[in-house]
Amino acid sequence: MKLEAVNIQNFRSIQEIVLGDCGGFNVIVGKNNAGKSNILLAINAFFLSLKKGEPVVLKLPIGDSIDHYDNLLEKTIKITIFFQLSLAERDSLIQDIVSESPQVKNSVNGIDSELRLAMTLEVMNDPEPFGYVNQIVLCKPNSSTISEECVVHTLLEVTSKAAKELSDKARRSQELENEIEQLSSIVSDKFKRLDEDDWKRLKANPSAFSERLLFGVMSRSRIRLTSSLASKLESIIQSVESRSDFTDAISSLIDSLQEEAISLKTEPIKQRINSFSGQESSVPHYALNLMRRIGEMSVLYLTERREPIGRREASQLLDLKVTRGGPEKLRAIQDTVSALLGVDIDAFRANKTGTTEDPEAELDVDRFLVQVNGAGIREALRLILDYELNRPNILLVEEPEIHLHPALETSMMRYLKSIGKDCQIFITTHSTNFLDTAEMRNVYLASRDNSTTIQMINVEEAEQSIPRELGIRLSSLFMFDRLVFVEGPTDEDVIREWASIYGVNLAQASVGFVPMGGVRNLAHFATEATINFLSKRRVSVFFMLDRDEREEAEVKRLATQLGDKAELIVLKKRELENYLLCPKVIAKFIDLKYQLLGVKDPKKIDIAEIEKGIDTCADALKDIAIERRVARIACLPIYPNRNAVLDFGSGTTLIDRLKEEYNNQKEKLTQLEEELEKIIEEQTKLVESNWSAKKRDLVPGDLLLDSLCKLFEVRFNKERDSARLASLMEEHEIDSEVKGILKRFVDCMQIN
Repeated sequence: MKLEAVNIQNFRSIQEIVLGDCGGFNVIVGKNNAGKSNILLAINAFFLSLKKGEPVVLKLPIGDSIDHYDNLLEKTIKITIFFQLSLAERDSLIQDIVSESPQVKNSVNGIDSELRLAMTLEVMNDPEPFGYVNQIVLCKPNSSTISEECVVHTLLEVTSKAAKELSDKARRSQELENEIEQLSSIVSDKFKRLDEDDWKRLKANPSAFSERLLFGVMSRSRIRLTSSLASKLESIIQSVESRSDFTDAISSLIDSLQEEAISLKTEPIKQRINSFSGQESSVPHYALNLMRRIGEMSVLYLTERREPIGRREASQLLDLKVTRGGPEKLRAIQDTVSALLGVDIDAFRANKTGTTEDPEAELDVDRFLVQVNGAGIREALRLILDYELNRPNILLVEEPEIHLHPALETSMMRYLKSIGKDCQIFITTHSTNFLDTAEMRNVYLASRDNSTTIQMINVEEAEQSIPRELGIRLSSLFMFDRLVFVEGPTDEDVIREWASIYGVNLAQASVGFVPMGGVRNLAHFATEATINFLSKRRVSVFFMLDRDEREEAEVKRLATQLGDKAELIVLKKRELENYLLCPKVIAKFIDLKYQLLGVKDPKKIDIAEIEKGIDTCADALKDIAIERRVARIACLPIYPNRNAVLDFGSGTTLIDRLKEEYNNQKEKLTQLEEELEKIIEEQTKLVESNWSAKKRDLVPGDLLLDSLCKLFEVRFNKERDSARLASLMEEHEIDSEVKGILKRFVDCMQIN
């Protein structure tokens, strides 16, 4: 059977989710506390509950109050698994149904081979928790819910009242089994060793028997003696005269309880159960067979906290050395480990020490005990050996990337994908490597507001909408609710430092950053396909640009180009570094530079001197500010008109069309050349008119900071020092414009 879909209701953080269209390798990504692990826990609980193939389960792996969504015990937990049946499994099911109900032979032979099997485990408290198989149905392909529209045939349907009756029977049956086991212990050889004096004391005080003997015997079997059984035993002791009579009475009671147990199993229930052939007074055998087959599926669940690898695995590998066919399997495992991890493993019998008759096995990794190897190797071995030694049908893994180096993480991901051909795999992860690698098809995004939700990520659509040459990682598209496109990585570092100081939690607001590699790439990142795809995913998109030498007309043009699906933020000052021009902070930065350089007698830093130095250095950069404004106008790129060159209907030759286009561009250049003096004059006047009040905002901030630092015999490097300088600021020193931008990134989140 292949698991095709999972529907979970009212379990922990999950009110209702559907994990649909499951493949061989399924990845569930999402933020912390989104409920990813609860999905794997529910799948594992389903199969554990069906391990014995019984319709009612009293000892559940789940069912506590915390397992019910919002602690609402009156709402039952429902876990439905949808399976694809092979032709052999379908034929076996049909044969089981016909054997039990020959009258439905014609109906059952018409069952479509494409139908899917769905089984629902329901967990309820009434008054103690128990689980039962609520429904088994055959439904249409690609179904992920059990509804009238998708159900074609009902194989089993158990109402809550019928379930309660079945659970009462199961509890009574369990009590009978316990009592039979307890009574069998009483008539064991230990009791036969009691002498006549012991029997006389027992007769004189029957209650002491329960306290001294019964509880002593029972403690070995770890079965609690029921009060009703204790009362029966005291009555028997009082009614018989000899020890042999007591033993006979106990044997007779055992026979009576066994008869009751047999009668209880065959006794019909009052509430009716719906089956393929109609209403029944018991669970049909074909349904029990289905439960047994599903319960026999091997499911391996590796939680985030895994048992350290060591003796158990060493013993299993050692056994392979002396088992028929084992050496070949051992070599295959060793080759797999060597190829993936680059290490050699082997198992040996430990040297016999002391009085130990059976020395323990030891696992070696590159001739060292596994315990002294790194955590990454141990975790990777844990996963590989668990699969290779157990070969489960379904593998559930929480956070397989724990302790792994990125290269090793990639190797493990490829390994998991390769074994997904033979074993269905479900993993939860925070690692973007499991999302950013090509050929990923079954990726689900878990998120949580009031309850956990799940969404299958359309990776193919993303790859079509977002060209790979842009360098946008798929994880950025799906792991964040807000994306901020910035000019470079330095901008992201500075913004994150300011957010931390201001008390804005960008991680909680799910804000991600995408460096564009300069504003020149804006058009490439802001394509209609990219913006539409992110808008469809309800991702808030921001493009944050330096002011540089842009006029308002250009800003408006860029905003129009982006449209209403993305927000353009253009700084009022020239660049982010201009917002770092705080004398006190610069003083701290220079002092830090002295410490990093190991200056023994650093120059005393005076705040007033820094204040004066900022203006002095800004004045020295005035010509650069003017030149950059002129260059922006005078050095615009020239693009010959390709359409004009390819205009075949113009009646001219190709060379003539090219020459004409070149001449047009020359004329434009000549016209620009004639206007250069005017452009320089206009830009100089514009800078001069604003210089006194805005000189610190007009010059390049990184050059100004470096010039200032030179006065104190240190240097400022934009890539290395911008975030460092920002980290030294206090909240009141962050510009109000920056605070407003941070608030826009997180929308209505509470600001400290």
